[in-house]
Amino acid sequence: MKKWILGATVSGIAIFFLLKNFDLKEFERIKGNIRWEYFVLLIFTNLWSFIPFSLRWYFLLDKKISLGAAYVSSITGVGLNMVLPARGGDVVRLLINKKDSGLPLPNLVSKLFLEKVMDLGTVVIIGAAALIFLGLGESKNLSLILISGSVIVIMILALFALRLFLEPIRNLFRKLFSLVNKQDLYETKLDHHLVEFSDFLRGDKLIKPLLFCFPTWILGYAVNYWVIGKLIGIDFTTLECLLFIFVGAMGVAIPSAPSGIGVFHASMISGFILLGRDPGEGFVYATVAHLTQFVLLTILALVLYFVWTFNSKDNKNYPKA
Repeated sequence: MKKWILGATVSGIAIFFLLKNFDLKEFERIKGNIRWEYFVLLIFTNLWSFIPFSLRWYFLLDKKISLGAAYVSSITGVGLNMVLPARGGDVVRLLINKKDSGLPLPNLVSKLFLEKVMDLGTVVIIGAAALIFLGLGESKNLSLILISGSVIVIMILALFALRLFLEPIRNLFRKLFSLVNKQDLYETKLDHHLVEFSDFLRGDKLIKPLLFCFPTWILGYAVNYWVIGKLIGIDFTTLECLLFIFVGAMGVAIPSAPSGIGVFHASMISGFILLGRDPGEGFVYATVAHLTQFVLLTILALVLYFVWTFNSKDNKNYPKA
């Protein structure tokens, strides 16, 4: 409840400042410019974008689920994140995969954390490359990249330390938690995650999921940004789409209401400003992008969730790869 209140407050403040500084008449500029054939294309690009996303999740779970189950649960998770507070869609995804794979929930939570680490690292690399190649690599623009990059380096070093020094680290944590009489908390809630992370950080398990990180964002989400621009008559270059990947992802990383309403708009507008484009145009684009993705992904998530529920009740399963 506290997270939901915090997120709703952040989104509310962002929406207030957006409405205060942008005229809703900005939307009049897209009248007559909407090309509905691109909306149809957007449906297919959304379905396409989850293929590399699902393949990465499939390999993260060490092929314990089918490719079909990975695809359905991936769309369901992202789509329901649009409407459920506190990343509730991710919880639904884990519950679906728990039933389909038989893996314990702590194991799945560990893999979800690793997926988020991979996403953060990929987005920062893409953002840094886009800023540099667009000629926007001034110190003020790279400061966020440097901060994010430092966090990634620390997280990677911590994970590899677990791989090399698992037992000493486990013993250290046991002693630290025992000092505050919380050893049971460590044993039941944290220790298994350390073991999971250490076990996964092996070359044969790590390489395949990593191979799908850049395709997930570049061949998936970046294409969606380009199609949304074409939908309302705005043209983007490939590098501009890559920049939007970075600013959009960093925006929704901020605690906010479901689907990142408000903060997503503000982050996309900042991308337009960086590119020297009209911020009013950015407001329109962000609103259309948010609305189309909200509608499409939510509908897809609900449909696929009910299909999965029906199949689950009938004890059916998706064909194994």
